Amino acid sequence: MSKKILFIALLSVALTACGSNIKEETTKFGSDSSTTSFATEQTASNENITEEASTSNQVSDQQYLFADFMKDGTPVLTEDQASMEQTSYDFIVKNGDLFPSTDKSKVINLVDKSVTTKHLNKSLNLHLNKFVKISGDVIDIEEDNTDVGTMAIVYISDENDNTVMAVYPGASGDIFEGDAATVIGVPIANFSYENVSGGYTNTTLLAASFLTKENQ
Repeated sequence: MSKKILFIALLSVALTACGSNIKEETTKFGSDSSTTSFATEQTASNENITEEASTSNQVSDQQYLFADFMKDGTPVLTEDQASMEQTSYDFIVKNGDLFPSTDKSKVINLVDKSVTTKHLNKSLNLHLNKFVKISGDVIDIEEDNTDVGTMAIVYISDENDNTVMAVYPGASGDIFEGDAATVIGVPIANFSYENVSGGYTNTTLLAASFLTKENQ
């Protein structure tokens, strides 16, 4: 499992390097007083426009950052068994301010409570544009600080013994292996990974919005 964290660190560097660059432009004017006054006003105006554009770009960058992270990361996380569908990508971008969310009330109303891991295993493509809520036991969890922020990967096995692997763009807090936890996220892909017994475990990759420890 440790290679997942290595992947997170490497991919975060790549995404940071590919981030938007804001170009600075300087306009030169004449030296007379009237021109200088106009130049000063124009410069202030340009600075305001540049500042507004910078703020807008930062919001836009943040909105797309996690979606791009998951798009580029899905083939690696699933060992080339799957890629991210455009439907899931668009959902993350549209709800970019909820990745992550530390307030359950902001996401719970967006959850399709009728969807379980059984539904995800059977017909994943029907659920790529909605939040699902999965609760169960944490069978593995890893976390690392990266250039794009803290990232956590948590494996949760539910009451049906089905597993999800959730990528959460934030700190996991006091959640540890063996704890009971709940994750809310959007489904990305189904795949399988080799378990410690030498067999394979089928799992669903989730882009997580909310992650919390449950009382046991």
